[in-house]
Amino acid sequence: MHLKRIELHGFKSFADKSVIEFQPGITGIVGPNGCGKSNISDAVRWVLGEQSVKSLRGSNMADVIFNGSEDRKPQSLAEVTLVFDNEDRFMNFDYNEVEITRRLYRQNNEAEYLINKEPCRLKDIVDLIMDTGLGRDSLSIISQGNISTFADSKPEERRGMFEEAAGVAKYKKRKLESIRKLERTKDNLDRVEDICLELEKQIAPLKRQKEKAEVYLELKDQLQSIEVSVLVKEIENLSESLKDLNVSLDFLDKEKVTIDGQILLNEQQNETLKKKMYDLDQEVNGLQGQLLTAMNNVNELETQKVEIDTNRKHILENTDKEDLQARIAQMKAILQDAVNEYNDRVHRYNETKEEKMDLEASQERNRNDMMALRQNIENLNLQLHNNRARKEQLIDVVENKSGYSYGVRSVMKARQSLNGIIGVLGDLLESDPEYELALSTALGNAVQFVVTKTDEGARDAIRFLKDNKSGRATFLPVETMQARRIREEHQVVCQNTSGYLGVMSDFVRYNTPIDSVVLNQLGHIILVDTLEHASALSRATFARYKVVTLDGEVVNVGGSLTGGSYKQQSSSFASKRELEMIKEVIESQEKEMTEKKSKLNDLDNMAREISHNLLQKQMSFAKLEVVVTNKKSDLQVAKSEYENLTNRSIELSEIQSGAQDNQLINELNEAKKRRDRLTEAIQAKRELRMSFVNENDKIEETLRASRSHLREIQSDMTQKQIEKAKQETELSNYLLRLNDEYKMTYEYAKEELATEVNMHEAKETVRLLRHKIDSLGNVNLQAIEDYQDVSTRYESLNTQRLDLISAQDSILKAIDEMDEIMVTRFSETFEKINKEFNIVFRNLFGGGRAELRYSDPDNILETGIDIDVQPPGKAVQNITLFSGGEKALIAISCLFAILRVRPVPMCILDEVEAALDVANVERFAKYLKEFSSETQFIVVTHREGTMEECDLLYGATMQQKGVTKLVSVKLKDAIDLAQTA
Repeated sequence: MHLKRIELHGFKSFADKSVIEFQPGITGIVGPNGCGKSNISDAVRWVLGEQSVKSLRGSNMADVIFNGSEDRKPQSLAEVTLVFDNEDRFMNFDYNEVEITRRLYRQNNEAEYLINKEPCRLKDIVDLIMDTGLGRDSLSIISQGNISTFADSKPEERRGMFEEAAGVAKYKKRKLESIRKLERTKDNLDRVEDICLELEKQIAPLKRQKEKAEVYLELKDQLQSIEVSVLVKEIENLSESLKDLNVSLDFLDKEKVTIDGQILLNEQQNETLKKKMYDLDQEVNGLQGQLLTAMNNVNELETQKVEIDTNRKHILENTDKEDLQARIAQMKAILQDAVNEYNDRVHRYNETKEEKMDLEASQERNRNDMMALRQNIENLNLQLHNNRARKEQLIDVVENKSGYSYGVRSVMKARQSLNGIIGVLGDLLESDPEYELALSTALGNAVQFVVTKTDEGARDAIRFLKDNKSGRATFLPVETMQARRIREEHQVVCQNTSGYLGVMSDFVRYNTPIDSVVLNQLGHIILVDTLEHASALSRATFARYKVVTLDGEVVNVGGSLTGGSYKQQSSSFASKRELEMIKEVIESQEKEMTEKKSKLNDLDNMAREISHNLLQKQMSFAKLEVVVTNKKSDLQVAKSEYENLTNRSIELSEIQSGAQDNQLINELNEAKKRRDRLTEAIQAKRELRMSFVNENDKIEETLRASRSHLREIQSDMTQKQIEKAKQETELSNYLLRLNDEYKMTYEYAKEELATEVNMHEAKETVRLLRHKIDSLGNVNLQAIEDYQDVSTRYESLNTQRLDLISAQDSILKAIDEMDEIMVTRFSETFEKINKEFNIVFRNLFGGGRAELRYSDPDNILETGIDIDVQPPGKAVQNITLFSGGEKALIAISCLFAILRVRPVPMCILDEVEAALDVANVERFAKYLKEFSSETQFIVVTHREGTMEECDLLYGATMQQKGVTKLVSVKLKDAIDLAQTA
């Protein structure tokens, strides 16, 4: 290995970039004083890691940077690169050429180190050159000052050169590092032992608490695995039971409504029948009085007629047979009576027939009215059924949130166990119908956002959703939401733009104090009437706001448009409004149904009355048919007899008196007619009243049965409602326990954790586990984590403690081994150098003796080096008494002795022979030549004897003041050129 070149730029007097090439052998650098030749050795020392500014002949490190001259400006950095030939791998570096570079910047006094142009640390450079003979304390760089102080140095100060020669510097450095590491290890060990002692005091109580907590958690896990299944089963059973109870209650409620309606109708019918019966009783009483009068009148007339008939019979019996005229007259009277009675019966027959036909027509009309009314009731009942079904759907959407996401439904179900849940935004807002579509479009998915009081409440709800895998939801905390509004200048633009209606937040109503949420979601959304006006307003406000129309069309931020037809309107606002409307419709339809049923009942009563009256008329009509037939037959007989008598032309004078008889007959007929009609009317009314009595009895029986059934239904409903309330309370308690104790929803517990269990055994197990848990008393669950942390920390520290003890032992062992190696190597090398020192000394001084001795033989590792020399003819005991030249020669003798024992690849000698006379300079130069085959010498000199032995000379000059320039001359080429000349 040898130094191939030095590249300097901005270092001390080397202002310009200078490259100094070297070759094996001796290279001399000559020049007048102050020309900067010693700056070369300073540059080598600087690159190899010299940190002492004093050794570099400066007051601070920035002094190595070219500081300018009269003609040159100062440089901003100093850079020096040493290039070594490493083909023999003398340096432990796998490159044929090694470049070591150091830079220093003036601005921040920052230094850079590079090896083969790669950044590195100073330590890397020191490690690279360690034990190569290029170290800071080695023989690689020796100046005149080193030589002059060598003899005067203390024994301990001389030791460094010998350590470098012995190759123990790296061991010494490692030992120092090991000692420092040992000190740090001991400090760490003391701290670790103190901490371990403190942790040992904490572990025992924490362990007891931890074991208690683990028992608690184990019991809690067992309890959870069983109780969750029990709770799920209980909830499942209660849900099924409640479902059955609701079905039963719905059925009972419908049956109750039906029975209530029937009772109401029956009571109405009962009251109607009683009123009719009362009216009939009054009518019958009146008719009975009239009938009595009529019967008395008939009796009187009949008595008169009997008397007349008796008189006529007497006349006929006592009249002469030849007196036919009397018989004819009598027969004529009889015929006239028969005609009158026949005509009367025919007239009554026709009247009854007309009344019967009127009743039949009334019955047909009543039947048609009832059919139409029943059809109306059936249609109304179908509408009512559909509306009730729609009402249930809307209740499910509005109250049970079926249209919302799973996460929102889960939060709202568990809102009682969560903190600060206000509600879903869509449920908290109301708007007029004309703005609902615009509001729904403006909110979009935000209609399902959950409003909370605080940010913490929102985080709790999110944790609840995560723990139970119950979906996702978006939350709007009132306390943290920031209102968003339209800027004032844009408000002015809006107010002066056609179609502008206002800001969307102005068209909603809400009872809960959620102003910040409403303004955040709607305070910056503009409402206009049409899409054309929306586009114009968006352009006027530079498309910075969302603009919504009444038809639900949108001009988005940035200018994009959204619109089209809606398949169906299903916003929560429309659902709420539809629910209110359908409730009103159902109420109106139920009222209409009651009225129609009441009217149907009246028609039914009327039908019964018409049917009864028709039956009576039919019976009267049938009787009159027989009477008319009989009267007709009597008339024909009387007519025949009269004609026979007439044919005999018999006239009787008494026939003249027949007019009075006819008058009596007419009156009697009229009286009988009136009596019969009154009798028929009374009989009809009595039969009708009896039918009313029978019907009333049936209604009363039905009412008694209905009321009894209603009481049973009400009792059953009360029991079921009590049972329902009880089961709902139990279900709520189970759900709350599942939520509060285990932070689970029923759906998650059923899907993830529920198992089939024997309920009786499981409940008993739960009771025993809870008893065990209660018997544990206060449990510190944090103790498990604390114990784990303390235990882990103790184990880690204890491991560190053991590692530190082991490391301490290892370091001590390594120090002992290094001490042994250093003692061995130093002793061996020292003996060799001591032997060579005597030889070189005798050669350079021409005789005498020289010896190196330990100042402390018992402590080889730290002993200093004493020099005991005696030049020929002198008996000087103290080396400090020698002259300067003798001291220099003694130091040079020691230098060459070391080089004999351990040659170095490169050595820079900076005017070390300056104090020698000519003869000694020549001997010094010859020794250099002798060692130049193994060591590359760079000699800074101005002695001729040394120059003569150099293979290459560099002349240092300052052509420009303050800036060093080098000129090279190879002496061999110069000698050959001179001999040729």
